Amino acid sequence: MLIGIDASRAVAGQRTGTEAYAWFLLRALIPMAGVQGHTLRLYFNEPPPLNLFPAADHIEEVVIPFARLWTHVRLAAELQQRPPDVFFTPAHVIPLSYHGRAAATIHDLGYHILPGGPSPPPVGLSEVEYAAQRPSRPPRFCRFPDHQR
Repeated sequence: MLIGIDASRAVAGQRTGTEAYAWFLLRALIPMAGVQGHTLRLYFNEPPPLNLFPAADHIEEVVIPFARLWTHVRLAAELQQRPPDVFFTPAHVIPLSYHGRAAATIHDLGYHILPGGPSPPPVGLSEVEYAAQRPSRPPRFCRFPDHQR
């Protein structure tokens, strides 16, 4: 299976929550994907530093430089031209024009239920709601308890 992953957040010089999550997750997924026979296509908006991730034959790095709106313009175009079997973003944003199989991590919706808690993200909930309404099935490698199916 060819799994496309938005790795753009992992190249941040100073990793905060989302960036650290992306970096640690990718470091864990790379060896697991190799064992399972999957290929990972990692998308970057700038060239990654040398040795950011361990070198492996099942990793393909795609650098797509662009200053603004990278996800919805350049990444979206790349996904349309060379679609993976499934696309995953650890940073919660699936390109609006992408209609293939996709999964995203939603990091924090606590502001919805905790009055006076964290502020809502600047992106707003509409993007999350849009992603949640997309018809999609979980990839084969996802496992859910019976009560969540």
